[in-house]
Amino acid sequence: MFYAPYEKLSINWDTNHQSFMLSLPWMSMEVDVTEEDKEWVEDGIRNLQSNSQNLNVQRFIQELKDYPVFYIQPRSLASFKGKDLQPCTELTIDCSTPAALVSTFGCEIAKELQEDLPSAWTWDRERILDKARIEGTDLYDPMSLVSYLICYRLDWESVTWSGQDGFGQSLERLLKKDEKKFFEAIGWISRQSWYVTTESCKAMEPALTFFSTAKDLINHFICDEAGHYKFMEQVFDDLGLDKDAFATGAATKWMLASHARTAVISPLAFSGMINLFEAAYYEGQDPISRTIKLSSKPHAARGYDLHYKINQEHRHCDMPLLLSSHLAPQRHSHAALTICLFELTLHFLDQMEKRLAQTFEIH
Repeated sequence: MFYAPYEKLSINWDTNHQSFMLSLPWMSMEVDVTEEDKEWVEDGIRNLQSNSQNLNVQRFIQELKDYPVFYIQPRSLASFKGKDLQPCTELTIDCSTPAALVSTFGCEIAKELQEDLPSAWTWDRERILDKARIEGTDLYDPMSLVSYLICYRLDWESVTWSGQDGFGQSLERLLKKDEKKFFEAIGWISRQSWYVTTESCKAMEPALTFFSTAKDLINHFICDEAGHYKFMEQVFDDLGLDKDAFATGAATKWMLASHARTAVISPLAFSGMINLFEAAYYEGQDPISRTIKLSSKPHAARGYDLHYKINQEHRHCDMPLLLSSHLAPQRHSHAALTICLFELTLHFLDQMEKRLAQTFEIH
């Protein structure tokens, strides 16, 4: 299995070649290099974009495996043979437009979301598919698709309001302006997290039947997620708020309902969508926690911190790729559905956050 760097990855050495700055649209980090490692690291960086199968390139990427800076290159068809993999079934969902997807997907959608449907897709579907296409076939490597899609999502988010931390910055402005309203906004956000952590295990259960080759892994993940709603209940207790005073957003309900639907009809889409529930990689602390700690009730961040710590220690960000490793080569219909569900769900979530900012008059 070979890895390739995401095409926007850039490396800049310091003047003494003792460290380099790794940059992507969604992250940057400085990495020190010892004299012992300098020769192979320099060779790896020289060949990073031009010869990804170079051994030092592969070694370089392996050293950064905890971060979404690479994707898996499509394997040959022969490499799938002889393995116990989930077969790819027929799928008759029309992904030509967002409206067509919603009407053929078989998942209930709120009227307000139907009114918010974009008229056409904006993601470069062919570019994503090309990164995962198995040479000489019309099939797609599931691990290639999921790993590239995670990077593509982060790249796309880097130019959106939400991805540029517009929401987090808005919350900080609200905190300075009106702390009472700030706590109400945190209550609304926590209600969404409470709903997700309450419903996610039930949404995943059908996959135990319809994605049987990964049954043990899915069962382990469900057990790992069980009871996480209690962390959000602690946030409500610490803020002195009633969780039932806040509504669950239509986009939040769609995210859970659509994931439950994929658990029945598409193991590939099911695997990929877990990335929408988990961080793609882990920073020092949860972004909502960081904002709460600026308030007069910093202790209310404990629930977020505990939840984040468990997900981080158990590497839940790896789950989409681990699940996709149990899949056989995929048809175009499943690959297209996965890409389109990513785009549509992220669109709904982005719009939901913007409406929340308007509701609380965050400017």
